[in-house]
Amino acid sequence: MTTINIPRATFPRPPLDPDLVAVQDSLPKAYGFGTPEDLAAARERMNFSIEATLRGHEDTISHSDLDIPGPTGPLRATIFRSKQHTQSPADTPGILHIHSGGHCQGNRFVGTGLVLDWIESLGAVCLTAEYRLAPEHPQPAQLEDSLATLKWFSAHAAELGFNPHKLIVTGGSAGGNLAAGVTLLARDRAGPEILGQVLSYPWLDDSNETLSMQQFGDLLPWSKLHSIDACNFALGTNREHADIYTVPGRATDLSGLPDTFIDVGSADVFRDEDGVVAEIAY
Repeated sequence: MTTINIPRATFPRPPLDPDLVAVQDSLPKAYGFGTPEDLAAARERMNFSIEATLRGHEDTISHSDLDIPGPTGPLRATIFRSKQHTQSPADTPGILHIHSGGHCQGNRFVGTGLVLDWIESLGAVCLTAEYRLAPEHPQPAQLEDSLATLKWFSAHAAELGFNPHKLIVTGGSAGGNLAAGVTLLARDRAGPEILGQVLSYPWLDDSNETLSMQQFGDLLPWSKLHSIDACNFALGTNREHADIYTVPGRATDLSGLPDTFIDVGSADVFRDEDGVVAEIAY
């Protein structure tokens, strides 16, 4: 990926939504995962509960927990279903959601808000699962766990009640990184079949030097310092774990991939790396 290294003063950052300015002003100065205590505190903040996840959706969505086989042991997962839709499995899409958290924090419930809306509107069956976290488990641990989840989900489509030919992979931020990575792997390893991928502000690059990273890297909840630390945790300080699957922005051949939707805002640290990938694809 081409690195854009232009002084921020040359291109002032787009203004934030006025309602968010006060929120940003109330937050502490941007920080990273500089100490084990910082990482432990971040993990505690990102340990979402099923109760908080389903708040406001209790009457429309059911859930069930299970363990699915992973490369090094069971992966805890949750299935979400609509309580209202009654269409046949042939008409029911499946959604694999991969959670965010920079590969080093978060659990399977992080980032599910948008997916819950899809379950309600489309009657989709959704699977979201845990994966091993960095730095204890650098890449490709997160990628291989996510691929194992994809394979299990596709193979059990009939049992779960969805059409395996209508399987969508989605994730935001680091979840978008993993969604793009498993989609590339599925292409290069001859399956499972993926109908499309929805990548929300995906983390696709490891340079941390794009213009948007310079413009917005001082803001929380995800700063440039977070991104640098997370890249070092997951990919190694010398990027020994970086390839086209763990850093999808490095892929130059995007042929044979399913339809892809990339969603990123103008005031987002990942804006420009997402834009470069979109230009390569189209």
